[in-house]
Amino acid sequence: MNMPMRTDARHAPKPRHTPKARDIQHEALKLGLQLYARISRDGAARLVEKLAFTPQRLPMPSRYEYLLDEADSHTQFHHGAHTLPVYSWGEGPTVLGMHGWSGAGIQFGAYIKPLVKAGYRVVLFDAPAHGRAQGERTDLYEMTEVLTRIGQQFGPVHALIAHSLGCLAAGRALVDGLPARHLVLLAPPATLSAAVDSLGAQLGLTDSALAEHRRRMERRFGDDVWARLALEDLAPQLRQQGLVVIDRDDRSVPEAQSARVYHNWPDARLLRTEDLGHHRLLWHPTVLEPVIEYLTDAP
Repeated sequence: MNMPMRTDARHAPKPRHTPKARDIQHEALKLGLQLYARISRDGAARLVEKLAFTPQRLPMPSRYEYLLDEADSHTQFHHGAHTLPVYSWGEGPTVLGMHGWSGAGIQFGAYIKPLVKAGYRVVLFDAPAHGRAQGERTDLYEMTEVLTRIGQQFGPVHALIAHSLGCLAAGRALVDGLPARHLVLLAPPATLSAAVDSLGAQLGLTDSALAEHRRRMERRFGDDVWARLALEDLAPQLRQQGLVVIDRDDRSVPEAQSARVYHNWPDARLLRTEDLGHHRLLWHPTVLEPVIEYLTDAP
């Protein structure tokens, strides 16, 4: 069932512009990797591997950060040697958020007050090496494990909302048995493989350098890493009712990738937007309102 929607985001608040210094640093990193690879292919491969598993601690969305101080509970969740913050607001069926790579739980801040008002409990957390959580590096398998443990501790989960690469962790956790009745995917990538290709393009890796990084991932996680984190292949196994949100102008996860996830998911609806890109769909009213309506109407 489709929920077609075209939105004009011209009157919405504009996101903060990326500082020019960050663009300069990114270009310098690409050039440095290319030069380093000429000196030591193995050293450059190790550096790429380090970068691939080190999220950036991006600034939290200031418009919602105050809500962390207003949470009804703040739990220190222990995962290995690290402590992760888990926040909850309200009472009722649990709606759990799974943020994306380099994100933080409070990115779902726009959902807190509407869902609490509708009688739900909103639970948000920061994965290892993200937001206010401890740790320097992580991976999607660890994020999946943390999501599963938190879902089990703070559930039963009425609905799970995931964004970007967090959708891969959500899909894996649900297929592996995490109980949840509903699932909302915001800009889901089709596969981990596609995400790695995107990383290679961002870092300006040559074909041989990217192939070496893939070999290192297979040695680290097993040859089946690509199949286990291919959301388009996991989608037919999802037993949850759900909603996929796709923005036409998303430059981080192409529209066609997310569409493949939707088409392979038997019990999903589709919400299409435009002009929001990859991050504005986290809070923009033309996404927020239909998602809230979908979740509150869900049995």
